[in-house]
Amino acid sequence: MKIIALPTLAALILGLVSFKSHNVNATAANLVDIKASESENLTVPTLSYNDTSITLAWHKSGNYNNIVNYNIYMNGKLIGNANNNTTSKAKPFIDNFYKDSSNSSAVKISNHTYTVTGLKPDTSYNFTVRAVDNKGNELKASNAVVQRTTKVPNVFDVTKFGAVGDGKTLDTKSIQAAIDACTPGGEVLLPSTKTFKSGALWLKSDIIFKVDGKLLGSENPQDYLNSNSTTKKSIKSNALINANGTGNEKTKNIKIIGNGVIDGNGWKQGTPEATTGFPNSLKSSLKTVEANGILAANQFKLAKSNGLSDTKAYSTRSNLISISHVDNVYYGDGLFFVNPSQQTIGSSNCNNVVINNALIKTFDCNNGDGIDFDSEGLTVLNSVFDTGDDDINFTAGKGADAEKNRKPVNNVWIFNNYFGRGHGAVVAGSNTAAWIKNILAEDNVLNGTGSGLRCKTAPNVGGGATNIIFRDSALKNITDGAGEPFIFTSDYSNASEVSTYKPALNLPQFKHIFVTNCSVNGSKNNAIFVCGLAGAYHDDIHFENVSFKDTKPAKISYMSNSTFKNVIFDSSIKNPWIVTNSKNLSFN
Repeated sequence: MKIIALPTLAALILGLVSFKSHNVNATAANLVDIKASESENLTVPTLSYNDTSITLAWHKSGNYNNIVNYNIYMNGKLIGNANNNTTSKAKPFIDNFYKDSSNSSAVKISNHTYTVTGLKPDTSYNFTVRAVDNKGNELKASNAVVQRTTKVPNVFDVTKFGAVGDGKTLDTKSIQAAIDACTPGGEVLLPSTKTFKSGALWLKSDIIFKVDGKLLGSENPQDYLNSNSTTKKSIKSNALINANGTGNEKTKNIKIIGNGVIDGNGWKQGTPEATTGFPNSLKSSLKTVEANGILAANQFKLAKSNGLSDTKAYSTRSNLISISHVDNVYYGDGLFFVNPSQQTIGSSNCNNVVINNALIKTFDCNNGDGIDFDSEGLTVLNSVFDTGDDDINFTAGKGADAEKNRKPVNNVWIFNNYFGRGHGAVVAGSNTAAWIKNILAEDNVLNGTGSGLRCKTAPNVGGGATNIIFRDSALKNITDGAGEPFIFTSDYSNASEVSTYKPALNLPQFKHIFVTNCSVNGSKNNAIFVCGLAGAYHDDIHFENVSFKDTKPAKISYMSNSTFKNVIFDSSIKNPWIVTNSKNLSFN
């Protein structure tokens, strides 16, 4: 086989996006731009601040192997370090993972985010970060960032607008009245200790929607319908929380936060998972929806009564949250997202979305993706995922129309998260027509998911995914779903149906992808699975410093111009490479 020179990781990263200056309220686009210095591009992700706190994030240096921590300075004074970022909702799960002696050989992740708390409202603060090496030496300071906290928001307590919060009374009109009355920058508050049952709600620009109690989705499917949503057609019902910027006035700056729970009331729940306490839905599918669904069952039955087939009726189930055509969206600050009828968060045609300190726990809710992202600019940090489908899924349409007319999904940074169960942690596809590109996923712990990096498509879909970096992460128990740590396939069966779209002109392909410095301990299927097409090999994919323990061999077909450097299997695998119909692969 021909030896292919491995392009440097830094060169690929530098090629993703180039920016000339550091922006305070950064989008994911300039967060993907990494340069070689001690700690680079210190920034505040979009809307990641309020009247008392500011979240900082930064890139690791170009040569970070000897970096063990980062010190945080505010107005010139040391205030903390990244390894003690106690506000992170992912940190307790990550810490417990590394305390387990069976994970002693797992790759150790690096923390490069910190939330500063106890600040004064409407006050500017100056921040820098200094890397600390393994000898205790501080390196030079990062760029400085100045961020101002917000003013104390005006609070619109939904109980003042008539919401009862007893978990039985339908409070939709009262909550919507508070939303409609909220002034720009104001906060609509669902107070703690109360459960507010509601149907579809509609947010607007410049609003903080804060759930400190519980927002419980109504079980009545009629509460999610309007003139644009009818079960006489095979379209999805409105979500519990909606925002739509398609109109004369652009929608922007929406925060969905709190210390409470948004519960979609989609499915009946079983016994929580023993070790983590994560919720478990009863078995959910088209076959079980009438027996095990709540809202899901009622939406299915309503659609069936209007003459839809079983499959089309099942597709009318609503998301927990649906946001489209909105600039600057922020989720988290301790908020739980549970039990959707279908997907958890749907993001379409948005710009600059942040998920920070969120807990998305939807395991075994059928189609219960954590976020389904068809937008530009996503940053995910400090969060916990345990989902009924893909954890973070990128979707770019299918077929000739999407190939020609849709924008690509672009510019993503995923780091310092904990992924439990789910079909895949970072997933490109299966709808790939307009391309999915420029993803940096690093410093995550995955324990129980079905795949670390899952790239899936089908011949008629078109497009693909390119410029992806998956690095510095620990993977264990890759047993949910397919149970394959790394997947690149053009043979995803559910995407092969062409009855509703014209096939793409070009075959799909995955290319320019790096997987580096990862450990895998346990999977039920192939360590690496590559399945390209005779007319479109998956190309320029590189694995370096990746270890596999207790997995099955790598299975590769229709792959080209790719390298596997220091990829190590345990001694139980006598023949780790099953390669067919491939060319220009290098193993060393």
